[in-house]
Amino acid sequence: MPSLLSPADRAPCNNQAVPDVVVFGASGQLGTGLIPVLRAAGLDVAAAARSVDLQDARALAAAVAQAKPRWVVNAAAMTDVDGAHADPARAFAINALGAGEIARAANAIGARTVHVSTEAVFDGEQQVPYTEADPCRPVSVYGASKRAGESLVSIYDPQAYVLRTSWLYGQQQGANFPTRLLANLARDSSEVPVVTDVVGNPTPVAVLADAIRAVIESPCDPGLYHVCCTGAASKFDWAIAIAEHAGLDPRRIVPVTADAFPTPAARPKHVDLSVRQFAATGLLELPSWRAAWERYAF
Repeated sequence: MPSLLSPADRAPCNNQAVPDVVVFGASGQLGTGLIPVLRAAGLDVAAAARSVDLQDARALAAAVAQAKPRWVVNAAAMTDVDGAHADPARAFAINALGAGEIARAANAIGARTVHVSTEAVFDGEQQVPYTEADPCRPVSVYGASKRAGESLVSIYDPQAYVLRTSWLYGQQQGANFPTRLLANLARDSSEVPVVTDVVGNPTPVAVLADAIRAVIESPCDPGLYHVCCTGAASKFDWAIAIAEHAGLDPRRIVPVTADAFPTPAARPKHVDLSVRQFAATGLLELPSWRAAWERYAF
């Protein structure tokens, strides 16, 4: 059988025969930031090969069984919100069924699962922070597929950790709001419209990666946790902070409402995730979104 682990992304440590952790989605925005954090903590990490089809239950099971890790992290997803709207079958195959099959495969060999989810499981109509106990009412196919994935992961691996995050960003160009905004600001001196009525918790990959590391090193009670930076920001608030940090003129950023940018799929307008439940574990102090941007800005 050909290897279902990516040799280029495998760096064994301590002469261990099997990895501590296998990461699905290793080449994505989260995966590329997560693997160095886990390895810096002394963990032996393997990346599931990109050729493993997230829609193929047998391939997913074989990849996990071949590696025999203690932990499986699912950082893979179909994150194209409008693409999910256009192709709901694929979105559910990857974000729901694929996520469930990864958790089932992990549970079958006695490994534990860390699954990453999203604020998009909420409708954005609530003006106070959402807790893990609040009902989910996704307004998009993407959000619905991720919510279904949460349920399947929890069913197939009752010892799993489902970590919901918000507005994740890293340094992959074009993959997130900051890189796209900076590209627009660098293009010319024209004004850049940014919405004021879409609110979330900007969170760098480094913060979520550190939280995953903390869970693996010192497992708390399994279950669902919100893991993101504290404090809510509109896209406009965030854009001003990005421009100021980059030494660019924030006056070029002009406020507009989301109606100025119609999209095929709806987005929740106001989701502020409460992180009290994760904070109570004592594993990691989550920074404010402003402090995190000042530390991890690029």
